[in-house]
Amino acid sequence: MKNSTQKSAETSGGNSTQTMTPILWIAAGVFFLALLFARAVYPEGLWLSILTGLALVGSLVALVIQNQKALKSRSAAYGFSSGVTVVLVLGIVGVLNFLSSRYPAKWDLTANKKHTLSDQSIKLVKGLSKSVKVTLFSNQRDRFRPVLDNYKTASSKFEYEFVDPFREPIRFKSSGLKKPDSAVISVESREDKIDDITEEKITNTLIKLLKDKSPVLCVSSGHGEKNVSGTDAEGYDSVKKALTAQYYEVKEVNLVQEAKLAETCDALAILGPTKTFFEPEVKNVKNYLEAGGRAMFALDLNLKGSEYNPELVALLEKWYIKPANSIIVDPFSKAFGLDATVALAPQNAYSRDSAITKEFRAGCIFPIARPLELLSGAPAGLKTEWLARTTADAFGSKIEKGSVHVDPSKDRKGPYNLMVSVEGKQKDSQATKNTRIVVFSTSNLATNQFSRMGGNLDLFVNSVSWVMEDESLISIRAKEDVAGKIEMSQKSGNFIALLTILVLPMLIGAGGLSIWLYRRKL
Repeated sequence: MKNSTQKSAETSGGNSTQTMTPILWIAAGVFFLALLFARAVYPEGLWLSILTGLALVGSLVALVIQNQKALKSRSAAYGFSSGVTVVLVLGIVGVLNFLSSRYPAKWDLTANKKHTLSDQSIKLVKGLSKSVKVTLFSNQRDRFRPVLDNYKTASSKFEYEFVDPFREPIRFKSSGLKKPDSAVISVESREDKIDDITEEKITNTLIKLLKDKSPVLCVSSGHGEKNVSGTDAEGYDSVKKALTAQYYEVKEVNLVQEAKLAETCDALAILGPTKTFFEPEVKNVKNYLEAGGRAMFALDLNLKGSEYNPELVALLEKWYIKPANSIIVDPFSKAFGLDATVALAPQNAYSRDSAITKEFRAGCIFPIARPLELLSGAPAGLKTEWLARTTADAFGSKIEKGSVHVDPSKDRKGPYNLMVSVEGKQKDSQATKNTRIVVFSTSNLATNQFSRMGGNLDLFVNSVSWVMEDESLISIRAKEDVAGKIEMSQKSGNFIALLTILVLPMLIGAGGLSIWLYRRKL
């Protein structure tokens, strides 16, 4: 028989159980209603839904534990309590399943984050002010759902729908698409079609549909500039294609014939001229900038010593930027198999104060670059800043008789400015908007030969977007598969072979034999 102390303890435990159970049921009900309220009234408050959901799970777990205690003290209610336990466990699983499906956690373990939206795409989608609908005609849902889910997770204004083109052929034909696995992207009353469901295509199409007209980048010609349509190593065809993909219009202009740049161009680019500009052309550019124009300059260094365009250098000095008549020599470039005349801008060499480079993390190369100096004395309404710099190991050296001679005792060490920008107005300016200028230390940065190296192309296109005040319209390059490769020494290979072919099988066999001998003794 139980003594009085045991009975008292059981009575006390039973009273405690009877007291806590109703409280936990009430708490579970309150948290359930709070979760419904959070989803219906405050859907954008993700933290509130997660918090109330976790509280609901916690109260259900506590009920399970409390119910298990009741099983020990009341055997008569064993069957009923077991049923309650099953119901509570199913409730916990249901809540966790709802939270996991509504707020899925994803980890992209690929080397180049192929299955994760780029920062640029996320920025564009999160800034949506209009509803976006993607109608994908495909019966391969599992293939395309991940990329669409990435967009939907980034913004509640992004929706998508799958339509099986074989089950709904009339709807497929009326869409105007030519083949399955294509999509129609709609932004309010505007729509466009894509035949390749990739992040690059989706984002570029959104860019097109979200803006009213295509900005025009005018590229000067007639002075030995880089050919914006050229497909050779020195051409800018890769840049033109990237800008066209972002729905910019790129066209060449003659500065003598194009007297009213402001009416024709959203921005002007002068890329690597090797011949002198006439005075009317310089005056045209000068007036355009002073009236709030937008421009990009890349004035190359003449390796023969004299300046290609002293008139443009003088023009930039009016905006407190001076391209120095020397070449940047970076000994660190040799570690990457490059010539020392190829200046490096490593990942930590970008300004975090500019929209162009604030989130830029890719290394870039600047072949045959010249230092860019920011002159003092700029008025309060004019902001000059560096965007990219060399390493501290770089030198700025003069070119003498067609050759470069580095003298560490005389030549100043870096870092040197490789890119600079200007924004604002000149003193006593009557312009109605701010001028924006970006200056590169070399036009070779974005030629077909070098544009795909590092982040060169993205840096150039981002600069175009900033100049035109289209910071969200930036170059987004397709992510490519990176082949996995494991390198090991012969000794390591022999060790792995010995471990997998001999040691592990012997251990497994020894373990099985031990279990067999042990069971024989039972």
